[in-house]
Amino acid sequence: MDINEDSIHIVHQKPGYSDADAIVHFHVAKLIYLGEVFAGDGYPAIDPAQGGTLAGLLSTLDAWAGSTFRFVPARGEVTNGASVKAFRDMIVAVRDRVKHRMDEGRTEAQILAEHPTADFDARWGKGRLQPDQFVHAVYAALKNGNQE
Repeated sequence: MDINEDSIHIVHQKPGYSDADAIVHFHVAKLIYLGEVFAGDGYPAIDPAQGGTLAGLLSTLDAWAGSTFRFVPARGEVTNGASVKAFRDMIVAVRDRVKHRMDEGRTEAQILAEHPTADFDARWGKGRLQPDQFVHAVYAALKNGNQE
């Protein structure tokens, strides 16, 4: 659609937060809204009951990380592609830490006790989702398979 001399596209994405994820792309303004896929103020929520997946979340973030567009997060200030990349990299780091511990045979309780998000909590641990809730979501996604 066209509004105020800008071309706006709304595009359905792979399920990340939910299976209804969409981005809003303002072409002239070079502005992207990623919805709950890019929270901006904390760890991302993944809602498997609504069809959300870790793999879909990362797929959408991979497509935009480091781009030259500006981004409107679900909450927080307008930012840039470097911030989207940092957010994506944090998710990958936590996913890899949780997966490594799972591969070593640790239980979810043991992994939670090891605080695999500790070095990210100062930046990302103050949003809607607490660190343990995010680790639980990552653990559940990996346990259910096809979420790497």
